[in-house]
Amino acid sequence: MTDKSTNWRHYEARQSGGCTVFDAGNERLVDYDMGIVETGRTRVFAGYFFRVTLADDDKIVAEDGASMIAALWRLARNLSARGLRLRCAGMSGEWRESGLSQNTGWGYFGPHQQPMHIMDDMPEDGADEALDRAIREAVDAMNIGLV
Repeated sequence: MTDKSTNWRHYEARQSGGCTVFDAGNERLVDYDMGIVETGRTRVFAGYFFRVTLADDDKIVAEDGASMIAALWRLARNLSARGLRLRCAGMSGEWRESGLSQNTGWGYFGPHQQPMHIMDDMPEDGADEALDRAIREAVDAMNIGLV
């Protein structure tokens, strides 16, 4: 007798590569796949997914029905449950998508004019950009010594 159980969820990888995670302060490079989730016999769109493959061939998957960014944040939560911290451009508040690049994995990081992939490492000069801007705005708003 044959097994007729069917897996109706299909992960269609559209992009893959390597990304950085931190394990107890040590940097590790892991492989990832990202793409769309299809379901049903006719494979209807069901959302976006990220899948990370760890060294022991263990796969961690996260998905969201509407947003690639939300799927990435779920992946970060799933990794943090294992003591791993995801470090990529999409995890920063400085990374943003444009109307044309939404849910493609491409966007822009802070003041940089060139497109950047959601899974790229954060630029070295971009980590403290928001803090520097907040300090400048706070100092500009102060009226120290002025009457």
